[in-house]
Amino acid sequence: MNVVAIMHRSWLGGAQISTLEFLELLRDRVELKALVCDTAKRDFLSYVSSLGVDIYRTSCGTMMGYPIMALRDAQKLVEWADIIWITDVEYLVAPHIKKVRRVPIVAHLRSYALVCPWWGALYGFREACLERCSLRRIIGCKQGINLEFSRIGLLSADKAFLYWLLDFVKGPLDYSKWRHLMAGVFENIDGYIAVSNTLWKIHRSHIPELANKPHAIIYNPVIEPLKYVTPNTNEPYSNYILYASGANPVKGPHLLLEAWSKVSKEYKNLKLYMVGCKDSWVERRAKNMGLSNVDFLNSFSANEHYYSMMFKAKTVIMPSIWPEPFGRIPVEANRLGVWAVISSSGGLPETIVDGVTGYVFKSGDADDLAEKIIKTLERDLDRGAIISHSYERMNPWREIEKLLRFFEGMVNDGRT
Repeated sequence: MNVVAIMHRSWLGGAQISTLEFLELLRDRVELKALVCDTAKRDFLSYVSSLGVDIYRTSCGTMMGYPIMALRDAQKLVEWADIIWITDVEYLVAPHIKKVRRVPIVAHLRSYALVCPWWGALYGFREACLERCSLRRIIGCKQGINLEFSRIGLLSADKAFLYWLLDFVKGPLDYSKWRHLMAGVFENIDGYIAVSNTLWKIHRSHIPELANKPHAIIYNPVIEPLKYVTPNTNEPYSNYILYASGANPVKGPHLLLEAWSKVSKEYKNLKLYMVGCKDSWVERRAKNMGLSNVDFLNSFSANEHYYSMMFKAKTVIMPSIWPEPFGRIPVEANRLGVWAVISSSGGLPETIVDGVTGYVFKSGDADDLAEKIIKTLERDLDRGAIISHSYERMNPWREIEKLLRFFEGMVNDGRT
């Protein structure tokens, strides 16, 4: 089976890391070629090439955060393919592919980019909306985000109110532009892969037409940590907890600070490390709160340092307040035998076994988060058991078989 993977590589986040993991597991099972943007960085290209994947580069632009990829130099690649795999948010290329050839196209759903514009901070920090995207909802989402920024200190009250007013203009402009961008996209994508059941449910609610399309729920394999750390099940945990989601407000670092104000009073020698938060609003907020035993770190430039720190942590915290599509960090922690405390938002609860490999706290509830952290600190944790249950919950080889079967079914059914 000839598979063309389309990857923009405009940034490197969890979705892109998961795509590389899938490529690594697929490389001996199918014939793989990749279409990437000509702006892709050399280290990314070298990584893909090291997997034995032929790389084809094309010119790219962006609009509203969506990659716009040219196909004029990739027509032979489309002719070669049995199936086209849109690995992330490159949805806009689908209508152009079908103009070259009626080949099956499968889109990997790893975010909310398909259902609404300004998807990086969708839902205005609230629970997932299960209604079709609309002009009114776009305005409300933008206004909700600015009000939340004001509440946590990222915007002054005056600026928040000004932006709130401007959203009555910016919202309709974004909505109109997005509708134009998405013309023909849904009609030309033949099947969908969602990284969690929750993510698929949200997409189905926004776009009811997806009910008529083939789909599969396939979890990310998460094998990257084991390239850098071989977990010794007898290794003791260190006296710190780890937050590794950076300073993005949707990840809930301010919620963790509220919980930490309670936890640190009871566990005075415990430390909290917050990766990607150094010299950020998170650090300033912690100082204003008078919190102690918190270290703010830059993002790690080397994965071995990041995963080594994760391996030694007592627990890893992911307190997201937006509906996470998946959430790699809890799975990465579990792979290393580390407990994870996560919010109930989005697909996060699907990543762990509650009470067995971690705890789920009520999204947005700092008191519940503090309680779950304290319960973790009181537990006698078993690395080996956490690792074993992690693979029962999300087995990378099982997921790759599901991906292969889905691709084969799309090709054999001749869906175009």
